[in-house]
Amino acid sequence: MPLDFSLTPEQEGVRRLAHQFAVKEMRPRAAHYGEHEETPWEVMHKAHELGLDDDAAFPGEYGGGGVDFITELILTEELSWGDAGIAVSIQGTGLCPRSSGW
Repeated sequence: MPLDFSLTPEQEGVRRLAHQFAVKEMRPRAAHYGEHEETPWEVMHKAHELGLDDDAAFPGEYGGGGVDFITELILTEELSWGDAGIAVSIQGTGLCPRSSGW
């Protein structure tokens, strides 16, 4: 049986949105934040408004987006393509709840 690596429509939508966000919001600002060693608060807030932060992977009953693990990986990959440092800032907010097992 061959493996199918096709994305679901939801996964493709998340990938497209995250990629557009990376192109328009992350890449143009990445050098500034890197040079000045500033936290990208403005970019982080925009990502949160679009549901592109780590809340996307939290279960819906806890206020998250409830996306599956593969969709979360797709989101992380696209944000990291935009800028790895900003991607960590955007998604690092979920590290504490994750370590506690929600």
